[in-house]
Amino acid sequence: MAVIGKIRERGNLLVILVGGALLLFVLDALLSNSSGRGPGSEAVGEIAGEPVSAVDFSTRVDEQAALYRDNGTNVDNQMQEQIRNSVWQEILRERTLLAQATKAGLGTTLSNEEYDDIRWGDNVVSDFRNNQNFMKDGQLDRSLLKRYFAQVQTNAPGLYDYQKRTFIPNRIIGKYNALIKKSCFANSAQVKEDFALNNTKATFNFVARRYDTEPDSLYAVADDDVRAYFNAHRSEKKWQQKAARSFVYVSFPAAATPEDVAAVRDELAALRPEFESLKGKADSLFVLHNSSSKNATASPYTEGTADHLNDSLITHADTGVVVGPFREGDLWKLVKVKQLADVPEARVRHILFSTQGKSEDEQTAIKNRADSVLAVVKRDRSKFEAMVTKYTEDPGSKSTGGVYEWFDKTRMVPEFTAASFDQKPGAITICKTSYGYHIVEVLGQRNRQERRVLTVDRKVRPDRALKQAWQTASAFGLNNTDTASMHKAATEAGLTYTPVGELRSDQRFVPGLQDPSGVISYVERAEPGGKPSEPLLSGEQYVVALLTGIREEGDPRFEDVKEAMTGEVRKGKKAEALIAKFTGKSDLNALATEQSLTVQSANDMAMSAFSIPGGYNDPEVVGRIFAVAPGQTSAPLKGDMAVYVANMTTLTPAGEQPADPNAAKPVADRFRNRAEGQAFNALKEAAGVKDDRSRFF
Repeated sequence: MAVIGKIRERGNLLVILVGGALLLFVLDALLSNSSGRGPGSEAVGEIAGEPVSAVDFSTRVDEQAALYRDNGTNVDNQMQEQIRNSVWQEILRERTLLAQATKAGLGTTLSNEEYDDIRWGDNVVSDFRNNQNFMKDGQLDRSLLKRYFAQVQTNAPGLYDYQKRTFIPNRIIGKYNALIKKSCFANSAQVKEDFALNNTKATFNFVARRYDTEPDSLYAVADDDVRAYFNAHRSEKKWQQKAARSFVYVSFPAAATPEDVAAVRDELAALRPEFESLKGKADSLFVLHNSSSKNATASPYTEGTADHLNDSLITHADTGVVVGPFREGDLWKLVKVKQLADVPEARVRHILFSTQGKSEDEQTAIKNRADSVLAVVKRDRSKFEAMVTKYTEDPGSKSTGGVYEWFDKTRMVPEFTAASFDQKPGAITICKTSYGYHIVEVLGQRNRQERRVLTVDRKVRPDRALKQAWQTASAFGLNNTDTASMHKAATEAGLTYTPVGELRSDQRFVPGLQDPSGVISYVERAEPGGKPSEPLLSGEQYVVALLTGIREEGDPRFEDVKEAMTGEVRKGKKAEALIAKFTGKSDLNALATEQSLTVQSANDMAMSAFSIPGGYNDPEVVGRIFAVAPGQTSAPLKGDMAVYVANMTTLTPAGEQPADPNAAKPVADRFRNRAEGQAFNALKEAAGVKDDRSRFF
C-alpha cells in the first residue's frame, strides 16, 4: 500500500480509464493469437474451479500501476512484475480466505462506523498507523488521517475506490484469521509432551561418517537399480513434479554507442532552462513528466553522490539552481536544489530491557528492573556505561556504550523519538516501545542544514545497437531452426547459448536474463516441434528462444529424475557399506582410529533438537540416540547425511512438570503463530490453483 502519497487531480482517473480501454484492445489481439489454445485461453489462471479473467486481472494491474505512478514511483519492468504478483495474491486471498470468511457469516462489507475505525479510529490499518506522514510529536494524529481520506474521496476517486476494495476485504479476512487463531489451543497431553521434549537432556559421544566424504567412484550404480528405485518411489510426494518446460536461448547483447550517450545528454540539456524557471509544485510535475524514476518529492542530497565537480556545484548552489546534465553510471541527471531545510538531530545513549516474546508477568518484572537501573543512573550518570555493559539487550549499540550518534526524527520508533527530542540535553527518562523498555539519556541536540533536491534522470539506452541486434537475431532465428544448428552457429559467432532445463509456470526467473518476461511468455505459449521465437527484448539485449520439451504435472518421467535417484541409490549403497564397517564396534575411540575419524560430543542436548552438533541435520537419528540407555553404545544408525555410532553418557529425564497455570500458553501461541499461514496454504491446496500468467506476461 505504497500508493498513499500525494493526491493528484481528477485527470489521473482519466488516465486509468483510457489505459483500461487500451488494455482491452491489446488483450483482444493477444487472446486471438494465443497459439490456438481454444476456449478458456482468456484466463490467466484458475482458483477453486473458477477462471481468473485475463482482462479483469490486467485491468487491476493497470489500475494499481497508475496509482503507483501517481505517487511518483517509476513503474519499470521489475515493479510491473511486483504489481502483478501483488494482484495475484489479492485474488488468491479473495477466492480462498475471503470466500471462507463469507461462508463463516462475517459478511462482505463493513458498516460506515467500522470502515471509519480502520481509517482514523482505534484500529487504523498498519500501513497508515506506522506512516511518519501522519505522526505529530511521535504520535499518530488522527485528524491528519481524517483530512487525508477526505482529500482522497474528493480529489482522487480512483484511489478512493481502490482503497475501499482492499481495506474492506483485508479487514474481513483479518477477522477470519483471528477466529482461526482463537480456535487454537493446547491440551494437557500436548503441554506434557512439549515439556518432556524440551527438558529431557542427553550427553553422548558419537562417531559419524558423512556420505559426501565417500568417493562416488567406489559405488557403482546400475541402471536396473535406479529403475527399481524409480518404480518403488516415484509416487512419493518427494518425487512429484510440477509442470515445467525446457528451452534454449541465444543472447544478442547491445552496448550503448557514443551517439546514444550524447543523445540523452542533449535531451536533458534542452530541458534545463525550463526546469530552472519553474517554481512551486510546477517543478515536481516537470520531474514526473520528464524523469525515468519519476520521484517528484524533494529528497536529501548526500554529499559525495555526484562526481567531484558537480558535487561541489550542488553543495554550494542556492535554491532554484539546476546543476547538470552530468553522467552517473548509465544515467544522465539534472539536479535542482529545491530547498535548504533545518533538520533537528539528537545524540543519545540508552539501555534496552527487551520484552519481546515475554508474558505480562515477565514484562512487569522487566519494568521493575528498568526502574531500578533508572534510579541508579539518575543518581550517578557515570555508571551509565557500566549499566549498558551489564543489562542492555541491544546488540547494535552495546559496543558503543549504548550511544546512537546523530539521527533525525524519521529514524527511530515514535516513542524513542519522543524521548530523544522532547527532553532537554542531560535528561534521563524511560520509554516503552515494541522492543521493550529503554532508559534514554539525551547527550545532545542540534539542527543540521539539509539540502533537498529534485532530480530529472534518464537512462542511456543502446537504441542504435539494439536495432542492429534485432536484425542479427532475426536472421539467426530464420537460419537456425533446431538446437544443434543454434548451438553450432552461436559458438561460431561467439554468442552465448544457454539451455534451461526447467521453467515452471510459477517461476519468473531465467538464468542470465535481467527481464525475462517476454521469453517466459513465449516458452509458455510455444508448441513442441515449433520454430525459434522472433527476437525477444530482454533488458538491453535480444534473445532467440526455442522450446525443447514439456513436462506434465504428477509422477515424474524416469529421464527427469534419473540423475537425482541415482544419487539416492548410491547413498543407500554407501550406507550399507558403512554400516558393515561400523557393526560390532562398541569402542568409539578404536572405531575412530580405524576409520580415520574423530570422536565428537553432544552435551546436554534436548530431545527437541533437530540436529546433532557438527552440522548433522538428522532429526530421526536424534530420536534413535535418545533410545540408547546410559552407558550403552548404539548399533550403526543410518541417517540422511551420515552413518552414526553413539555412546550414551548420561540421559536425564524431564522429571515432573511444575504446576503452572500458564504452561499451555506458549504451546498454544506457537500453534496460533503458524495458524494463519497454514490455513491459507491449506485453502490454496484445496482450491487447486492453476497459475497461467506466464502465458500472457
